[in-house]
Amino acid sequence: MKKSLVALAALAATSAFAQVTLSGNIDFANASVSGSQLLARGTTISQTTGTSSTSVLNIRAVEDIGGGMKVTGHYGLDPRSLANDAYAVTNNNSTTADVTTAPGTAKAQANTATGLSRDELFVGIEGAFGNLRLGAPNSIGLNSFQVSSPLGTGVGSSYTGGGTAGTMTNSYVQTRYNRSLRWDSPVINGFQAAILYAPGNDQPAVTTTASGTASSVPVAMLIPNARNGTEFGLRYTNGPLTASYASVEQATQTNGAGWYATGTAGLVKTKVNLINASYNLGATTVYAGWNDGDALASTTTVTATKGQRLAIKQDMGTVVLIAQQSTQTSGTSNTKATVTGLRADYLLSKTAAAYIGYENWDTGAAYGNNLTTGTRKITSIGLRKSF
Repeated sequence: MKKSLVALAALAATSAFAQVTLSGNIDFANASVSGSQLLARGTTISQTTGTSSTSVLNIRAVEDIGGGMKVTGHYGLDPRSLANDAYAVTNNNSTTADVTTAPGTAKAQANTATGLSRDELFVGIEGAFGNLRLGAPNSIGLNSFQVSSPLGTGVGSSYTGGGTAGTMTNSYVQTRYNRSLRWDSPVINGFQAAILYAPGNDQPAVTTTASGTASSVPVAMLIPNARNGTEFGLRYTNGPLTASYASVEQATQTNGAGWYATGTAGLVKTKVNLINASYNLGATTVYAGWNDGDALASTTTVTATKGQRLAIKQDMGTVVLIAQQSTQTSGTSNTKATVTGLRADYLLSKTAAAYIGYENWDTGAAYGNNLTTGTRKITSIGLRKSF
């Protein structure tokens, strides 16, 4: 539910032309983490691990400019770091030195960030031609994945594989690109197409002139170094059926030393295809998803990755039950990771719910004293409220 903001002095000059609304979601969970994976021990109350949804505060401005067109502005604020528990376990020790420390050894507590970070952010224009957004809109790959995931991107969904992106969905799908352009077509006979382009930049920062003197270009004006990304999507909705296809492609990056660079040179061109679908049978909805292609961080040669998702949701009125299983096979050794997720929601109202969540992430690799091998289990009890 969205509610109009009370007019503020700072918005008085524009309130007659643009409607500004505030919406959002707050989700906290008491999560217990266990397993052989490094740091997979402890209990916490968190907005990250064990939650059923993403906490976000959205500010949205919409102005009707006539001719059936609207200009939109969207700013999403991510309050999750305010929980001061970014890694979500009580023995949070994510420094480099800790990684080589044997399990069970006492370690120093690592500091965690506080303050609001940024979620989705864009300015756009809507009309008969569709919806054009410039900035950092959510990716087409993310939206396609969501079609086959009744658990969203929360506990048990496999989106980040138990808290890290090592082997699951985030290893081949970007959530959003910081500098991108996305166009979604109008819906025609149930079909809608989408294209996203992130120009990237593969040039080193020029800090000196040809004569050897220091460059006068302010650091803030240097073009960030990033990989070029292109995504294409096609969605079909007809009654109980929703089906989605997405193609996610990342260009080669040979320079790793530019401004805002990844620090990693030699990233090769990668591409992955996703097909996702859901079908509503009344109180029961079934879901299926498939992906095949390359891991985003492939170096020298591509790292093949493919997977599938199967899920079911049963709506019993005030109680909603969800079960989902995701598998991902990657690398030359065909390591098979599996995430099993379960959740029961008790609906307190149309916008509030209490829930119990469970996730079992088996990386398919024997414990190797790191964050992406071994097993990790999460059991949580949470409460969420949207507005």
